[in-house]
Amino acid sequence: MKVFFFSGKGGVGKTTVSSALSLGFASSGYKTLLVSLDPAHSLSLALKKEIGGNVKKVCDNLYAIEVDVEREMKNYLKRVEKEAEKIVSPVILEEIKEEIKLAFYSPGSFELAILDSIYRILKENLKSFDRIVFDTAPSGYTVRLIALPELLLKWLERLINLREEALRYEEMAGLRKEEEDPVLEILKRRKEQVLFLREKLLDEKITTFGVVTTPDSMPIEIARRTIKELETSGVNVKLVVLNRCQKNCKEFEKIFGKKVVTVELFKKEPVGIEPLKKVGNSLLSQLNYSQ
Repeated sequence: MKVFFFSGKGGVGKTTVSSALSLGFASSGYKTLLVSLDPAHSLSLALKKEIGGNVKKVCDNLYAIEVDVEREMKNYLKRVEKEAEKIVSPVILEEIKEEIKLAFYSPGSFELAILDSIYRILKENLKSFDRIVFDTAPSGYTVRLIALPELLLKWLERLINLREEALRYEEMAGLRKEEEDPVLEILKRRKEQVLFLREKLLDEKITTFGVVTTPDSMPIEIARRTIKELETSGVNVKLVVLNRCQKNCKEFEKIFGKKVVTVELFKKEPVGIEPLKKVGNSLLSQLNYSQ
């Protein structure tokens, strides 16, 4: 497995688990990239290192980035605007620019921007890193995010079919002047990006989805619901991480029907490189990684 996503209810310790596992990988010799997609970033606090919006080296073999969601949304909309410049007249473009500004506040813009970020991170880093670990936003965001590529794909295929049909009518009427159509090119390019994302996210040989929870009744129930919703979207959740655990995890494997690994309840929360590295090595041992 090369890519790891961790989801779960807010406050269950996703950042602790993601950071610990990343440090475990790094200490085992894997060049690892740790990515925070949570708007309320806490990687810097967990690692006791200032991370920020650019890839930064944390320690040997470990690099990290906190994706600036607001900046990513603005950049995503700028890219949409640039593509619009290629295909519409200057008069219409001014109207479109106003609509794009409003789109920043529209439902779904957060998920689209994050999805675009995941695409670029995977595209740019899959070959150069041995492991990529994503610390995601709370459960509901992640479920919507994972369902999005399939919805986008259906939408894009419909738009491509409509555009190809319109071009055929233009050709029949003798109105088509150019061989290439910029609108169709953009739609097909976007489809290729979504296909890439869907393939990488759903390929069990590459990507592992884990759900983090604590042994309390409400987080357990939310974790079960998250697993069900992710699997409805085509994701096979392979792993549950039980944080702050004082019990035998075997009973939880029966509850979830998944591989369960545990992080013990510490008197003091593990913060910083060395404490988190110990937690990470424990997780890798439970996952049968050679140290």
